[in-house]
Amino acid sequence: MGVGSLADYGPGMEKGKRMDSFFSQLQQGVPQDKAFEQAFGNFQSVDKELAAYMQQPTFATTVLKDPPQIDDKAVVFRVMTVAETEAELGGFHMWTYDHSGARLLLEQALKDDPKLGLAHENMGFLDFAEGKDAEAVNEFSQAYALDPHLYLSLFSKTMLSPLPSSKVVSDLNTFGATMGQVLKVDPQFAPAYVQLARLAFREKDLNAALLMSSKAEEMEPSLAGYHLLTGQILQRMGKSADAAEAAKFVANRWIGPDHNEAAELWNSIPAAQRRGESIVEVAPKDTQAVEGRVKAVVCSEKEQEWSFVLDQGGHSLTFHRKGGFPVGFSDTLWYGGDHFSQCHHIEGLRAIVHYHAPSDATYAGDIAELELRDDLPEPVQNP
Repeated sequence: MGVGSLADYGPGMEKGKRMDSFFSQLQQGVPQDKAFEQAFGNFQSVDKELAAYMQQPTFATTVLKDPPQIDDKAVVFRVMTVAETEAELGGFHMWTYDHSGARLLLEQALKDDPKLGLAHENMGFLDFAEGKDAEAVNEFSQAYALDPHLYLSLFSKTMLSPLPSSKVVSDLNTFGATMGQVLKVDPQFAPAYVQLARLAFREKDLNAALLMSSKAEEMEPSLAGYHLLTGQILQRMGKSADAAEAAKFVANRWIGPDHNEAAELWNSIPAAQRRGESIVEVAPKDTQAVEGRVKAVVCSEKEQEWSFVLDQGGHSLTFHRKGGFPVGFSDTLWYGGDHFSQCHHIEGLRAIVHYHAPSDATYAGDIAELELRDDLPEPVQNP
């Protein structure tokens, strides 16, 4: 039995017919926002109707019946080897941040089967999480060589190589071709489209950049940063009004760092090109803010030994922490929510630090919130 949603059973939703219309339009290539408005109406009205629907004491339901017969012979299965089981379990422990448990299982998997690509891939992600980049690249390389279906290994080892930041034309071509290989294995892997968008932007092909960004945005509309990437490219194309709409779309639907990133885009657009109320950034109460580039992070479980160093115009500002604090980052960051760590791989990123006044003059303040930005890269200059 399933609980109906507004799109299925709410007033005027025709018991799911409008949802079918929405999906049908998407399959025909209609942009997601236009398909939504054609199927359901404008966003503000639907938001209000959804809020009212969710406050009802009861919901409509439907029964999803099983097929009359299930043919056991039609179900494909195979018995996993011991090494495969260990590799899968090791991956589970890694995803749940039990690094010691993951390493024990993955080391055993590789001992039982040194040629198991999945074990090498998961070991690569584990090494990456611990800041062991050289070891991670080695594991990802072995994983992909052993199993060309492991596109995450190809993607990750490429992103850890010099290719993404190279200014050499042949390297740019190789990088683009590699992202194409990733998409051959998984055409729905949105991060590869994000990288192709950033590559096209570097090559000053803004139309291609917009096409790739829009593709990623359509695939994963739940990621605010993908909408903002499209907005940033639109702004560079001189389509400021469209960029402002992208910023407003995110600001009205997301909170915290995503909202602030949208406000940053909004405020960078000339006032004459913006329609609607202003978008105001939000910050923790009684804090100050400073912006710069991450210079260094020293992680430690002991608060007095933990430090975060920000480079602000050549001046180093050191921050400490008192307890935990939220960290937000742009969704376009290639290792993103799956493999993000505030201890590794954030040096060089632009950061906005919200902080409380320090206890003494030996440091700049105590971090209350940290926002990390994944800015568009600089275009490659013509030789």
